[in-house]
Amino acid sequence: MNLFCTIVIVSYNCRQALQTCLLTLTSAGDPPPILVVDNGSTDGTTEMIARDFPTVQLIQNTENHGFAAACNQGIRAGASDFILLLNPDTMLRPATLQKLMDTMRAQPTIGACGPRVLNTDGSLQPSCRRFPTLGAIVCDELGLGRLFPHSRFAKYRMNGWEHDKTRDVDQLMGSCLLLRRTMLEHIGLLDEQFFLYFEDVDLCLRLWRTGWRVVFVADLTVTHLGGESSNTDPRNSLGHRYSSLFAFYRKHYPKWHLPVLRLFVQITAVARAARGQREYWPVARYAWKL
Repeated sequence: MNLFCTIVIVSYNCRQALQTCLLTLTSAGDPPPILVVDNGSTDGTTEMIARDFPTVQLIQNTENHGFAAACNQGIRAGASDFILLLNPDTMLRPATLQKLMDTMRAQPTIGACGPRVLNTDGSLQPSCRRFPTLGAIVCDELGLGRLFPHSRFAKYRMNGWEHDKTRDVDQLMGSCLLLRRTMLEHIGLLDEQFFLYFEDVDLCLRLWRTGWRVVFVADLTVTHLGGESSNTDPRNSLGHRYSSLFAFYRKHYPKWHLPVLRLFVQITAVARAARGQREYWPVARYAWKL
């Protein structure tokens, strides 16, 4: 297995979660190559890796270059047939990775695949979505999908689907995403204009447009804590989310979509901030500058 896949993990001030992740990965006798790209952590992450996981390759950035850029550093550093992009707050058994690779080997048209994602209590963490059209995102921002979870308003998040069948999907969240190197050589690496968020959506859309497939593998699982890095600064994280959302629309959709989207984002951000979610005030104030 070691000759075929490299696991790339991007870390930023999530030492404890990363330690658990690495312990899980190295529990097998012959773990695959693991490469951690650290984006300037100040919590002792790099010292922990050097002390506890000497076989893990470390790329140590002096500052935060963003998630997509750090992933690309890891992808370029490896030479394997497959690359697993794995969040540091996950727990993945090496046997699961082997079965994901088996799926891709059996179907050469698959460019990316991922397992079912579980919360720490074993409940489902939805990880498949449709591509974010303007109507879908507006409905999502207005909360219509949550109010009517089995209606067309919830199509974007696929709320009505139980994630119980292996199938082709538009996009998979990048917390545990296996990529084929030949696909990346064909369409290019992650777009580094996305500092945080939507780099996986952009990759999946480019993948589909060039004839590759994205496949959700229902009978394999990974546990994902979620938001380990972003929870340390939710206000900054929201800014990155909306900045990347607007960049995605600027890149892929007609020009008139962006001002409409900005308007709805600003309206909903004001409403959320007024209800006590103070981290939305900067989005409400600066939505037209992101």
